[in-house]
Amino acid sequence: MSEIVFAEAAKQGLWALLYVALFYYTLKENRRQQEIAKERENKLREEYQELRKESLERETKLTEFITNISNQFERLATGVERLAEDVDDIKDELHLKTEVKRRKREWRQEKEEKETERRYEK
Repeated sequence: MSEIVFAEAAKQGLWALLYVALFYYTLKENRRQQEIAKERENKLREEYQELRKESLERETKLTEFITNISNQFERLATGVERLAEDVDDIKDELHLKTEVKRRKREWRQEKEEKETERRYEK
């Protein structure tokens, strides 16, 4: 078909032939550019899908990591609370022991004072 068009253009003169040749070249170049653009677009889509997949995987890993850290923090907080309760219990026991010792001392002192008073009374 292009041969017929070129033959007819040649009959019309050099400028008509050049115009038709430029027109065919432009059509051919446009098709080539469209194919390149489609290839580039497909490649970009593939890259986008790959990056999206990687992003989702990374997001999933980070979410799991945050969940694990939260669980560990909760366990740690529970442990600290228990430890604080144990420390309070130990303090209470120490205070009781100290109180018992103090009362024993007071009782001994009172006993000694009574004995001393008895000695002086005799």
